Amino acid sequence: MGQSERASSEGPERRPGTERGKRPRVLVIGLDGAPFALLDGWMARGLMPNLQRLASEGSRAALRSVMPPVTAPAWVSFATGVRPGRHGVFDFRKRDAGQLSRRLISSRDVRAPVVWDMLAEAGLRVGLINVPVTYPLSDRTAFGISDMLTPSTEVQFTHPPSLYAELEPELGEYIIDAPPSHLKGPKDIEPFLDALEHCTRQRARYTVHLLKNREWDFGMVVFVGTDRLQHVLWDALSGEFALYPATPDLVRAKERAEKFIAVLDGLIGEILAACPAETDVFVVSDHGFGPLRRKFRANKWLAQQGLLTPSRRRGMLGRMVASADVLRLRHRVARLLARGKAPGTIPFWRWINWDRTRAYAASVTEIGIYVNLRGRESKGIVSPGEEYEEVRDRVLRGLRELRHPETGKPMVTMAARREELFDGPHLEEAPDVVFLLDDACTVDLRLEGPLFERASWRTGTGMHRFEGVLIAWGPRIRRGQHLGEVEIIDVAPTVLQLFGLPASENLEGRVPEGLLVEGAAGAETGGASPRQQERREKQAGDGDEDEGASAYTDEEARQVEERLRRLGYL
Repeated sequence: MGQSERASSEGPERRPGTERGKRPRVLVIGLDGAPFALLDGWMARGLMPNLQRLASEGSRAALRSVMPPVTAPAWVSFATGVRPGRHGVFDFRKRDAGQLSRRLISSRDVRAPVVWDMLAEAGLRVGLINVPVTYPLSDRTAFGISDMLTPSTEVQFTHPPSLYAELEPELGEYIIDAPPSHLKGPKDIEPFLDALEHCTRQRARYTVHLLKNREWDFGMVVFVGTDRLQHVLWDALSGEFALYPATPDLVRAKERAEKFIAVLDGLIGEILAACPAETDVFVVSDHGFGPLRRKFRANKWLAQQGLLTPSRRRGMLGRMVASADVLRLRHRVARLLARGKAPGTIPFWRWINWDRTRAYAASVTEIGIYVNLRGRESKGIVSPGEEYEEVRDRVLRGLRELRHPETGKPMVTMAARREELFDGPHLEEAPDVVFLLDDACTVDLRLEGPLFERASWRTGTGMHRFEGVLIAWGPRIRRGQHLGEVEIIDVAPTVLQLFGLPASENLEGRVPEGLLVEGAAGAETGGASPRQQERREKQAGDGDEDEGASAYTDEEARQVEERLRRLGYL
């Protein structure tokens, strides 16, 4: 019995192949943030029989994410096969030259070739559904629906542009995302999970329809529910109950969340059944998850170190609000200072006296600190060279001396200069100092409040970790292999090999040893033409005319930022 026949008879039920016979197909199912720490338990208890079958009949590995282990840089690293220093995406926002403010990124900010464009250039048909950092969509896809950075369904978010108008009457409304909102306790979980389940069902419904009714060679869909769930409920889902006791309400919330996981697995089964027998399947997460116990106010700490000075306006108003201790007053002051921004949003640069600030943190997800460098920052005061290095040394010493507020143990597990972690043409866009906190702590930008804030329903109880998952199954995948740890950048060259395409020398990823059966490669396509190769090299180098151009109007940016804020990413 051949590999394809064996996979069809022993694997999840699928429909017969199309008229193209055994032409190779690859399907990637993204489970954002999924860790084996939870998946293994759910599979063992029978909550995820479809995923369990893929894992037991295929191969698996821990999938190491990139620094920082955050949705945008991690999925872009997956797509390009290179790390952030070479593709230029370090966070959900980036700085434009001469600006204090940060703007939202989009697919225009990916400065390295993505694997689906490589496939399309070779004549293969690509379908993408909710793959992060694909908005605006490339017109090289056979079909596509863009990601969580899409403002709304009112903008052009599909390819072809008419796709949504064509499908919506039959399939119903497509939901961009369903982040949590104003959760105060376990009783708020049910409506949140109802919305998340509806979003997930609709995404799967569109995916199944497109896989069955459109021609494709490479398909990919990303489900974000696993990430959203763990941010809110890690403490309960893991069974740790370290922040909150296992009250009946919280136990019911956990049970409802596990019902969602079972629904998600059933939808995965429907997607698998929509694929021809010759399809190789990869289940991938961009990062893992673990507990969140506290938040570290990095800018407050820099102020304590004498490296950051709050603005006079912030100081006076902050003292007034703190002395009044009235939540509504704090909210109104925030709205006043935001100058037209969404309620509760206060851009970090408005709180800082830049003429007296030498270092600052700009993002809760970058896990880094910038030097206020003259000639680079719009209000820089630190001279390049010796003074710049003195500030970095001072930051590094201070971080290494930072201690846990209760145990007295070091809070920072790694602190390094950016060039020690990144290389490539976009090194200069990385924070000047990058650090990792104790596993249960993450960064907060605010200057008011305690240096360490205890996690709560407002902050969520889970946060990202480096170790994600890779499960591979199909006719050209070895069975029963446990490969230890591979890297997220290894998936792109593996996909290229399965289609018989050469991987560029610029790729940092490699095909994991022992994953593919001997001789596994698709039909030769001839690779990229000289003109295509020239375009790839240009994209990987200096960029093109879209670089630096925002994909959003002010209102569209506000919509996306509000979604990210509800996830705790801004």
